[in-house]
Amino acid sequence: MSELPASETTTAQDIHDLMNEATMWLQYSRGVTTTLADLIHEAEEVDLRRLALALEAIAAMTRQGASQLSEARATAHWIAAIGDANNA
Repeated sequence: MSELPASETTTAQDIHDLMNEATMWLQYSRGVTTTLADLIHEAEEVDLRRLALALEAIAAMTRQGASQLSEARATAHWIAAIGDANNA
């Protein structure tokens, strides 16, 4: 990526940042899922309303991570397309 002009280097950094944030959100989601599963296994009774809220939070974290991965991938393809067009 060192061959990219300065404006595209910034975009490459943006891709890197998006990938890091996506990874962070997906790790949070995995951690909360594991913790929730452990709590449910140990619980004598489960509050279904709280369980539903926790599952919605997990879904939101997963959705955020997936969205950022999609954005990073689209940006990477955009950079590749611009590079191909400039080289043609």
